[in-house]
Amino acid sequence: MICSDLTDYARSILDGTRPSGKWVYAACRRFMVDLERTDVTLDAAAVDAALDFFGWLPLVGEDTGKPFILHPWQRFVIGNLVGWRNADGRRRFKLAMLQVARGNGKTTLMAGLALWDLLGGEGRRVHVIANNEDQAGICLDTARTMAAKLADPTMVVRFDRVLRPSHDCEMNALPSLERSLDALNPSLWIADEAAEFKGRFLTKLLTTGAKRRESLGVIISTPGSNPENHYAELIKQGEAVLAGESDDDTLFPMLYGIDQTDAIGEPAHWHKANPGLEHGQPDIASLSRAWGTMKRSAMGRSEFTRYHCARSDENTGGWLDMALWPGGKSINWDELRGRPAYLGLDLSKSLDMSALVVAVPTDEGVALQGHYWWPSADLAQRELDYRMPVRLWSAERRLTLTPGREIDYESIRARILELRDQFDIKAIGYDAWGSKYLAEQLVADGIPLTTYRMGISTFGPGCQLWQNLWAGGRFLIGDDPIMRRSCAEAHASTDRNGNVRPVKSREYCILDPLVAGIIAVHVWGGRRQSSYDEWL
Repeated sequence: MICSDLTDYARSILDGTRPSGKWVYAACRRFMVDLERTDVTLDAAAVDAALDFFGWLPLVGEDTGKPFILHPWQRFVIGNLVGWRNADGRRRFKLAMLQVARGNGKTTLMAGLALWDLLGGEGRRVHVIANNEDQAGICLDTARTMAAKLADPTMVVRFDRVLRPSHDCEMNALPSLERSLDALNPSLWIADEAAEFKGRFLTKLLTTGAKRRESLGVIISTPGSNPENHYAELIKQGEAVLAGESDDDTLFPMLYGIDQTDAIGEPAHWHKANPGLEHGQPDIASLSRAWGTMKRSAMGRSEFTRYHCARSDENTGGWLDMALWPGGKSINWDELRGRPAYLGLDLSKSLDMSALVVAVPTDEGVALQGHYWWPSADLAQRELDYRMPVRLWSAERRLTLTPGREIDYESIRARILELRDQFDIKAIGYDAWGSKYLAEQLVADGIPLTTYRMGISTFGPGCQLWQNLWAGGRFLIGDDPIMRRSCAEAHASTDRNGNVRPVKSREYCILDPLVAGIIAVHVWGGRRQSSYDEWL
């Protein structure tokens, strides 16, 4: 049987001998189908040579000196990357995505792959790329240690690179900055923790190596928390390939992780994200201890989900449990026309978002409708800083771009007047530090404006009301990725009296939609329209 190690692993996944998530199952199904194709072939000799090479590599760290014995899942990954060939003899895959939980040895695996490529011919260029050189240096240092112990006379190990001068080959580490990619022509690049790359760096990275007859890029990462960045787009492309919805034959996605319906605290599911678990890398006792500690907070559960279960999670801030996100509901706003509505307005000064949220109490819950504005000045840089697709949201009419560095308050005023024709506006709460001019204009328009103080004595109870409605599943929100992003990024700040208020989890994130929503809900007060029943 050709490459029995690979076929045995695929069969163990397909027959359920080894637990797997849906995408690993799909990858193994694809592999078995591809074996029957005539336009691509699996080069058994190349696979065997690569797998044998790893056996000559020494491990580092706690296992220093021991031979690198590949686990079955690692043999499957390496075999696929080096073995598949097109009809013209060229490498089939140009891009691979390996998503797997932490502690499974993916960095060590990539260090071995880097050395294999470095020794594979003339003029090889291997680059390890991460958010910073220190992170990229982890894989490079592993490869340097391995190379030093290989005793290959053609290799020269230096503090910041591995060379084969006689063959014009080099391996180094680079930060994920666009200037790092200038003039690069890699035979192999490895993007470490690519889910954390900023902006569109991955877009440019994917274009490197175009001048070579063969070039391979490998993305290794745990899942990200931002569903709008380029890494998330690539994962969706990989899922489309595995689902048979895309025929991109140059892409190899190997996406370990628990399924969306799996409970994160169930040890039986952890094998899906940790293929090395059966070999004690990581060990079940360590994962159990980690879960015992991290399950106590929303932030801890979020990090366990991403890093140890390899499933995407949005709880980057930690105040609101995004597993309870009430979005995606079908709301018939025409049926709510004329209903009492309460509005919250959070105004920006410059280069920041302004948000207006409408809260309409219904028998099923509180329906929320968001309206957002963003200044267009320096928009491209702001998208990079905030890691948000502002122009896409504008094209989809999810927010309004206004000229210049400041929000056009007349645009907000016009929207409020439109909403007055749609709803019975009972009150609009706005920050007392907001625009005095806009407030005067709205009062002159007959809008019931209410000053809302952002001090903890006022805002604290509003935050508590929001949290109670969130936990109780009383919100109704449609397709609103902007509000979702704001809720996911909110961190909780608690004073000595136990009052909670949301604060930014990092410098560049948006709280304005959430703040406007809290104001709207608090101005309403949290009670049903019926005198016989109350929300709280």
